[in-house]
Amino acid sequence: MDQYYKLSNNNNNNNNNNNNNHNQVNTFNPLFSCLDNLCTCSMGLCFPYCLFGRIYERAEFGSCWIGCCKLFSIQFLINLFFSLIIYSLEWDMFLKKELEFTDQIQICNNNNTCLTDIENFDYKTLYDNKCLINNKTNTTEICECSKQPLIDQCKFNNELPDILNNFYIYITIIGINNLLILSCFTGLFLGHYRKKISHKYNILYNSRYNFLIHFLPCTNQCALCQEYNTIDTIEIFRSFYPIDGKFNI
Repeated sequence: MDQYYKLSNNNNNNNNNNNNNHNQVNTFNPLFSCLDNLCTCSMGLCFPYCLFGRIYERAEFGSCWIGCCKLFSIQFLINLFFSLIIYSLEWDMFLKKELEFTDQIQICNNNNTCLTDIENFDYKTLYDNKCLINNKTNTTEICECSKQPLIDQCKFNNELPDILNNFYIYITIIGINNLLILSCFTGLFLGHYRKKISHKYNILYNSRYNFLIHFLPCTNQCALCQEYNTIDTIEIFRSFYPIDGKFNI
């Protein structure tokens, strides 16, 4: 039980008590002891923001919702940034060009001097003819202003498999970078508060380990459960073993 003794820096304690307290160093609960508390384990797995908020409040850093918002805001902003990159990439590679084709054809159709039966246009013949419009093989009458947009669209569709392949490669690279940067910021943020918890409760810690344990997605939730269970245990035993030597039972 002594390993869960909380170190106090209260200047009102006598020197002998302080010397004894400094020899009593706490440790975190085992990392993979999450199943010891199924409630905390389920919260860490499904609602890690809420669990960090409870840790934030239990350690007296602030209210629970502020802790939740801090962690959520960091991860939300990072994911939003990379989502915008992916959307801009999709816009430039696909949506923008398709919209340009549609607009050009629509402008041509709105011209009263040129009526185009574009819905009945034989696209298959155009593709088979290597994007060359041949009036002999394509019976649909189209305006001159519609020919170039249709040719451009045909060329784009022929290049679409290569464009999709490049797009998937870009998405993979962006996704890996997103995961790495998100893990780094999560490791730095939660590692910082793990260090503050260690200082508050006189727990042995290593700054690099604090970062690494929250950097890895496979151990991040376990670390949150570990921190909450450790604080809970220390706070329980503190009421039985107060610094002034008097039991609070």
